[in-house]
Amino acid sequence: MPDTPLVSICIPTYNRAGMIGRAIESALAQSYRNIEVIVVDNNSNDNTATVVASHSDKRLRYVKNERNLGLFGNCNRCIELATGTYLHILHSDDFIDPGFTSRCVAFFQEHPSVVLTTTSARIVTETEDKEMSYNDTDRVYSAPDGFRSLLSARSFIVCPSVMVRRDIYKEVGSFSLEYPYSSDYYQWLKIARRYDIGFVSGACLFYHQGQHSETFRFMFSSPQGYMDMLRMFVQIKMDLGNESDQYTGELLAAQRRFINDCLFAGFTRGDAMPGFSPSIFTGFSLTCWTMEKTDSISQMFGKLRDLLIILPAGLLISWSLPRKMVRALFFSRRDSY
Repeated sequence: MPDTPLVSICIPTYNRAGMIGRAIESALAQSYRNIEVIVVDNNSNDNTATVVASHSDKRLRYVKNERNLGLFGNCNRCIELATGTYLHILHSDDFIDPGFTSRCVAFFQEHPSVVLTTTSARIVTETEDKEMSYNDTDRVYSAPDGFRSLLSARSFIVCPSVMVRRDIYKEVGSFSLEYPYSSDYYQWLKIARRYDIGFVSGACLFYHQGQHSETFRFMFSSPQGYMDMLRMFVQIKMDLGNESDQYTGELLAAQRRFINDCLFAGFTRGDAMPGFSPSIFTGFSLTCWTMEKTDSISQMFGKLRDLLIILPAGLLISWSLPRKMVRALFFSRRDSY
């Protein structure tokens, strides 16, 4: 029926037989009934297939890839398999509240110009359960305001909460395989630059963080995620071309935030990355600093200030004692990102 369009809830997974059951159950329990749930198995070698088969529902389908396509290769496989008007890629370690789909579909119908929605999330770890919400009410970000906001503020999009009009992928393309960690962020930027996006209040994703996740692998146990972000900044500037001057302030904000993230990681995460010196994060910070483009005297002074922060922080990062002191000062245990 036109007022209840089909929604594809795709669940990409790899070796998460012990976690995927909750994601499937939450999808099938949606108050919005016109859905298809597709589990896309990235060639797991555990009993994922058995877990999926234990759920008897004609709306549920299981597809196993012949080979592992990588994280975003599997997301692209989800796009290929989905047939709904709307597509929600739900990670296999997360789950959604029963009214999630209904609320997002209603938002799309109320705002025909919006092509992507995101929601609040509850961060779930072994030690905490806290809400992460960026708005108390519904909000539409008209293009390119959403693009500006995604750059200037820390991203307000929690990837597995995103629902899109499936046809938008025909316009902007599927997820890039060039960025194993940050391809989702790059995708949302591409969309928000050209199309309206929205925040949906009253819908919630339960976002499971921990050492099992891809985020942990890319940001806590290796520097690859940070390298990804640097390369993505270069690509964004290339995509913008002559228009980049229109976004100088937003790009500066994004780069300065990344510099701070790198310095923090050097103090708190570098020692947990075998084969790498924590000083690699000083290098990332300096590389990003050289990419800062300034258009005013105040921005030039800001760039100088950044350098005066990076150099002494980098010197301290190179010594083990300051790193231990910073870790002890800021936290004794940290499970959330």
